[in-house]
Amino acid sequence: MTRHATALLILVAMTGCGEFEKLELHPLSGTVTRKGKPVRDGGIIFLPVEPSGRALTVNASVRDGTFEAVTDRTSATGRTLIEPGAPRGRYKPVYHPQSDGSKGGLEVELETIEVAPGGVVVRLELPEAMPSGTGQPRDEHSAGKQPD
Repeated sequence: MTRHATALLILVAMTGCGEFEKLELHPLSGTVTRKGKPVRDGGIIFLPVEPSGRALTVNASVRDGTFEAVTDRTSATGRTLIEPGAPRGRYKPVYHPQSDGSKGGLEVELETIEVAPGGVVVRLELPEAMPSGTGQPRDEHSAGKQPD
C-alpha cells in the first residue's frame, strides 16, 4: 500500500467519516411547569409518533423549568454522537422526575408536539396529580408489575 493510501485510511479511521448519516436537526426547547410554577428538575424523552426507523433518541434535561433537546445517536461501532435539536416530526413527550434511573412507573405522558423546520419552543404543563409512590425497580416494572 502506498504512503498516501495508508495516510488516507488512518485519517478516515480517526475522524469516523461516514459513521453517521447527515441528519437535519431543528431547535427544540421550552418550559416545563406544574401548577403554573417551573419544575425544578427531571428529564424528557421525546417519542416519535411516526417512527422513522433511525436508531436515535431525542431527550432533554429539565433545569429550573427549562430544557433544550438533543438528539443522541450510536453508530454500529459504538461511537456516540450528541447534537442539539431534533429531527422534523411529531413527538410524544414523556416527563420523568430526576432519579438514578433504577425506578420506573413515575413517568408522565404529555400532549403531542411538532418539530418543524426553523425549530419550536413549547410549553409543557405537568398534571396536578402526578404518579404517587417511589416507583418500582426497573426489572419489576418492565415485567408488568404495578408501581407502589
